[in-house]
Amino acid sequence: MVVGYIDEKIKGNNLGDLFKNVEIKYFNNNYIINIYQSSNAITRRGNIVNNIQNINVENAKKEVAKREKIIKKVIKILKLYKIDTVVFSKEIKQDFQKDVLERLEKDNYNINFFNGKRLMKYMDFEIINYILEKQDVNMENEEIYIVFKNEKNYNLNFKTNLENLKSFLNKYIYNFRLTNVVSKDIRELRKLQEYILEKDNILIAVSNNKRKALKRAKYILNVNLTKSELEKYNINRNAIIINLEENVIYDDKTFNGINVNYFELEIPDEYIETFEEIGEKFDFLILYETIVFINSKRKKMLIKDIINEDKVRIKYLIGNNGIISTEELKQMVKTATIDLDKTRKLV
Repeated sequence: MVVGYIDEKIKGNNLGDLFKNVEIKYFNNNYIINIYQSSNAITRRGNIVNNIQNINVENAKKEVAKREKIIKKVIKILKLYKIDTVVFSKEIKQDFQKDVLERLEKDNYNINFFNGKRLMKYMDFEIINYILEKQDVNMENEEIYIVFKNEKNYNLNFKTNLENLKSFLNKYIYNFRLTNVVSKDIRELRKLQEYILEKDNILIAVSNNKRKALKRAKYILNVNLTKSELEKYNINRNAIIINLEENVIYDDKTFNGINVNYFELEIPDEYIETFEEIGEKFDFLILYETIVFINSKRKKMLIKDIINEDKVRIKYLIGNNGIISTEELKQMVKTATIDLDKTRKLV
C-alpha cells in the first residue's frame, strides 16, 4: 500500500513560489502531495464559479483552467508513483476530491480512499456500548435493531458466508436481550435464525416489514442502507441511528432522534508525532485509519486485532450538528422510554 497525502498550501511571495502548482515529497515510504494556491485563491470553499463575486469572468475562467491543470497533474503523480491510496486534508474541498476519484475510476485505476468511516465498521459494537454507558443503560435489558442489505461486502449467502455472518451478529446476540435483523433478504436470514435457535437455543427476530420493523426501535445499527432506502421504513421518532457506511441524515419531520455519522478516538501518542509531520490540516482519525490498514497488511494481522492492540477509545460521537453530548444521549433514553410507555398503554 502506497499512500498519497494530498494537502493544500498557500504560495509565498518569493519568486520561486510564484511558479509552484504541485509539489511532491517522499515520507515514510509514502508521499505528501502539496497543491499550491495563491493567497487570494477561492478553490477551497464551494464551487469555483458560484463563489465569484468580485472577480470578473475572465479571471474566473483562468481559475477553472488552473484547477483543471492541477487535477490532471495530481492524477499523473498518483499513477507515476503507483500510489494506490489517497488521503485528503481538511483544506481540500469535496468537489475537488470527487473529481480526482471519479477520473481515476474512469481510467480503471484502482484507488483506496480513506475518510474515517471504515473504522466505524470495525468499531460498531464499541459505538453502541459507548452510547449505553453514557445513558447508564444495561445492555442486557435492551433490544438492538440491525439493518442491512446484501452486498459484496456483506454477503448473506447462508452456505458460503455463515460463519462471517454469525460472527458479525454474535456480539449482539450474546449481549442484548434481543437482536432484531431487518433486511429484504429474508430467505437467507430465516435459515440463520433457525440455525442459531437450533445450535445455541437463542432466538433472533427477522423482519422486513417497512411499517412495523423499526417502529419501536431505540437503537438502530444501519450497516449499509442509503438515505432513500432507510426512509422507506417507519422509524421510532426517538431512535438513535448509527450509520456505519454512509453519512445518512434521517430527517423525517417527526423524527427527534439522533443520527451518528462519525466519531473521534483517543489515539495512542506514538502516532501523533508522525501525524503532525504529515500535516496539521489532516484529520488525525483518518490518518490513524490509514495506519491501521497499512499495519494490517504489513503485520498480516486482522484490523480488529490492531485496533484492540492500540487500545483506542471513543472520545465522542458526532451527529448532524456536531459533537453529541452525554446530556443529549441521556435525554434521548428518557424521551424514548416515555414514548414507549405511552404506546404500551394504547395497545
